[in-house]
Amino acid sequence: MWSTNSNGRGACWSSRVADPNEPAERELEAYEQLFSRAFSSRDPLAVLRSARDDAATPTTLREALSSLDEHGVRLSSLIVTRLRFERLLNGSRWAGEWFERDPAEFTAAFKRYQDEIPPQASFAQDEARAFEAWRRREEARGA
Repeated sequence: MWSTNSNGRGACWSSRVADPNEPAERELEAYEQLFSRAFSSRDPLAVLRSARDDAATPTTLREALSSLDEHGVRLSSLIVTRLRFERLLNGSRWAGEWFERDPAEFTAAFKRYQDEIPPQASFAQDEARAFEAWRRREEARGA
C-alpha cells in the first residue's frame, strides 16, 4: 500500500497488510471476484445484472452496478479476453504451435477454458501453466 512519508514529502510502500475482515477489504474482494467471473463469461452483462439484483451483493457494489455503461462492459470484456488469449500464446510455445496448426480447434478449447477458469494470471507463463493444467484435466476426463 502506498502512503506518505512521515516528513510529508513523497510516497513510500507501507508494510501494512490489509485485514481481510475489514468491510472495505471484503467489498473489494467481492468486486474483484464478480468482475473476474463477469469478464470470463460469454455474457458479462447478465452476470453483473444478476449480482445487482442479488440482496447478498454488498449495497455499495449493487449501487455501482446500477449505473454501468453496457457498451463499456462489453468492450472491457472483449479486451480482457483478448489480453488473456495473447498472454497464453506468449507464455506457451505448445499453445502457439497448436494455434498455428489448427486455429479453430485451439480457439474452441480456449473458449471452454475461458468459460471454466476465471482469469487470475498476470504473467504469460502463469496463464500458460493454468491453461496446460486445465487441458490435462480435460484430457483426463475424456473431453
